[in-house]
Amino acid sequence: MNHIKRYQYSSALRNICAGVLLILLQTLAQALPVGFKDSWMTMGELGKDYSEVNLIYTFTPHTSVGVGGVGLKYEDKATMQKRRVEMVDTHISHRIGRWNFPEAQANIYLQMGIGQAKGNFFNNSQTVLQPGLQLDYETRRIYTALKWHGSYAKAFDYTRYSLAGGFSFYATEYDEWQPWVVLEASRKGGDLKDATEITPYFRLIHKTLFIEAGAPYQKGKSQGLKVNFRYTF
Repeated sequence: MNHIKRYQYSSALRNICAGVLLILLQTLAQALPVGFKDSWMTMGELGKDYSEVNLIYTFTPHTSVGVGGVGLKYEDKATMQKRRVEMVDTHISHRIGRWNFPEAQANIYLQMGIGQAKGNFFNNSQTVLQPGLQLDYETRRIYTALKWHGSYAKAFDYTRYSLAGGFSFYATEYDEWQPWVVLEASRKGGDLKDATEITPYFRLIHKTLFIEAGAPYQKGKSQGLKVNFRYTF
């Protein structure tokens, strides 16, 4: 009888640990910008006026470093000039807080980057500072995130605030495709004043692959197609 009880206890413990691991692995596909220790991650955002690609290495469970490039286009409200900015940067991200709940997790990340920017409205290259903050809460079927990111140089400043929330149709195993529907509201500030964007996304997650496609709108006008992707290995 004691042998049976020990076996049942051991089996239950294994199931609990496997469930916790499954949840952590699934949320790692969303709880970026820090992956699991010694992992590499490629991620990017491709859109009509803003594109970004990054390569990130997580060297501790709390901290990652990366290199990236950004392409930005916008219209200056005062001069009606079409402006273009290209940036290359290095950045570090640190998770300053994590709270684990039954089948849920919350995180806070701080980010800081520094890079060089070139544009068609200023001479030579300029140093750009890139602070950021991210808060997120996730379960196996619900996702919410609040993000802020800024780029500050002598000739320009650019900020983005976003609030996103969504749900999955059903919970899946780690090796199964999981579909999500996400709605994001973002506000662009600095030199892009009064640019509010609403984007519905369809998201797919499979193991450590994350890809989503959305249709952003500003003042009721379509802004084309936006694609985000992340792959951790």
